[in-house]
Amino acid sequence: MLWKYFGTFVNALTVLLGSSVGLMLRRKSAHAVEKKNVREPLPDTMMCCLGLCTIFAAASGLLGVESGAQAIVVVASMVIGLLIGYWLRIDDRINGLGDHLVKKTGGAGDVSNPAAGFVTACMLFCIGSMTILGAFEGARNGAGGLDLNCHTTLLIKSLLDLVSSSCLAVTYGVSVMASVAFVVVFQGGLTLLASFIQPFLMEINALPMVNCVGSLMLLCIAMNLLGLRKTKTADFLPAIFLPILICWVLGLFGIRL
Repeated sequence: MLWKYFGTFVNALTVLLGSSVGLMLRRKSAHAVEKKNVREPLPDTMMCCLGLCTIFAAASGLLGVESGAQAIVVVASMVIGLLIGYWLRIDDRINGLGDHLVKKTGGAGDVSNPAAGFVTACMLFCIGSMTILGAFEGARNGAGGLDLNCHTTLLIKSLLDLVSSSCLAVTYGVSVMASVAFVVVFQGGLTLLASFIQPFLMEINALPMVNCVGSLMLLCIAMNLLGLRKTKTADFLPAIFLPILICWVLGLFGIRL
């Protein structure tokens, strides 16, 4: 049963590794500590590589729908989900929450404030569509053994967090490493919640459509990584749950897709 948390554990280890590297760089480069605005984005070549890997990871899920009716549900879920997310301003609110918490703890530019580093790291590593999508994928890993196909999103996210945690640790120090506990609890809790509703998803046959919607969201993330188009991927989050709602409603009328 612990295999479903494999992606979360790997993610936590990469944050530990990345922050450790950042701490070493911090000690060796005194000027990096005094620098007020350390760049956090990945180098362009790494961003391109991870973007291509994300497209590859999304490919299998895009082919998972079994009929034209399921494809219609996927398209409807994406469109309606985006409209809901746009109306609720999910992406803006998530970013605003992060900015608010960072300001409350001293501001992102205050390298002397450990609390700011902890909050910044927690928001960066745990708030976003890849976290929620990865938790749903991880919950599909049964007790039969490790299935890496169920952890693709979190493994890609781990690579991103590896570099990001290094950059943050150079700025904020050891407080970034403390965010590992929050990563384990938050992502592990999401996976546990997703595992409880997994049997229901299989009963109403919603998993192929949920996986396809998630794969389309991965493509949005890939476009951001490749710099092709800046997309507010968090606005698509309601789309993950819409296939479940649609399949459940249709099931009440005896219709199974």
